[in-house]
Amino acid sequence: MNNKFFPSNFLFIMTMVSGTMLSLSSSHWLSMWMGLELNLMGFLPLINIKGKMLEAEASMKYFIIQSMSSGTLLMSSILMYYYNLSWYSMFSNTFISIIVTLSLIMKLGAAPMHFWLPSITKQMSWNILFIMLTWQKIAPLFMLSLMNSNMNTILVFSMMSTIMGSLMALNQTNIQLIMTYSSISHLGWMLSMITINSSLTLIYLMNYIIVSIPLFYILSKYLGNHLFMFSQKGNLSNIITISLILSLGGLPPLLGFMSKLIIIISLVEMKFMMLTLLMFLGTLISLYFYLNMSLTLMIKSYKMMSMHTYNNFYNIIISFNLMSSFIIFPSILMFIKYAMTIFYEP
Repeated sequence: MNNKFFPSNFLFIMTMVSGTMLSLSSSHWLSMWMGLELNLMGFLPLINIKGKMLEAEASMKYFIIQSMSSGTLLMSSILMYYYNLSWYSMFSNTFISIIVTLSLIMKLGAAPMHFWLPSITKQMSWNILFIMLTWQKIAPLFMLSLMNSNMNTILVFSMMSTIMGSLMALNQTNIQLIMTYSSISHLGWMLSMITINSSLTLIYLMNYIIVSIPLFYILSKYLGNHLFMFSQKGNLSNIITISLILSLGGLPPLLGFMSKLIIIISLVEMKFMMLTLLMFLGTLISLYFYLNMSLTLMIKSYKMMSMHTYNNFYNIIISFNLMSSFIIFPSILMFIKYAMTIFYEP
């Protein structure tokens, strides 16, 4: 299958997007389940986009895992209708809400149900990996934000995702696996606020996507799939790549730090001190392998100033990442502190 101009790829992408849009625009749990299935049917052929045997294996694994979680979600939705006689009502039964939470956590690939994710992502192309780690998280996160119970359970999952994603990336040399475990760690930060303030989760997800777009483009086009290749390639600006990697790690004053700081401030204000400390510890662990990647890029110090011209779209995103401390973060804080207070005044 042609990777770039195969005509049906557009149909598959539109099916995937329409499935996510159906889930996001529904308050009916059966319609949200239908959107997830439509998204799955559009994404499965994209995994097998090059027609390789390993990609076919990855698509089959993904189909089995998603079918299991979708079946669990459908079963729990039917049980919810049996107890409440409504597809629109929130969960009043704790057992059913736990089943729904576990099925959505499995769909997201969050710890401790994350073991299927690395075996699939290491066999994907970079473009499909980017979709897997960003777009495919939107609908399950939205459905988790509708849960009106089991907040403590979701907080435990978020803490485990942050720590496990950081620890399991320490001994990896495959860049795709490092990005996968990094995504699990970032997912923990998103889950920590999903039932408390879903708008902060949306801000974190948007910042993660903004940093990931140019980084995945650079990794796929100029660098390789393995860590040792970082010291072999010198035809790009290492300073820009290092800034993007450290922004994913949450090093100030880059964009990734700003999104983490907003969530830390919110968690501290709600007196979740132990959760904040453990998530901060997981971020410090993840900073180790991000710094390891950056130092590998800096080995060829005589090429540190070699510049590569990206297209204008990526220049805008990279500038947005570097200037976030002085432009984006103050505006976000002003909106959260003042505008929301004005909106909710009686």
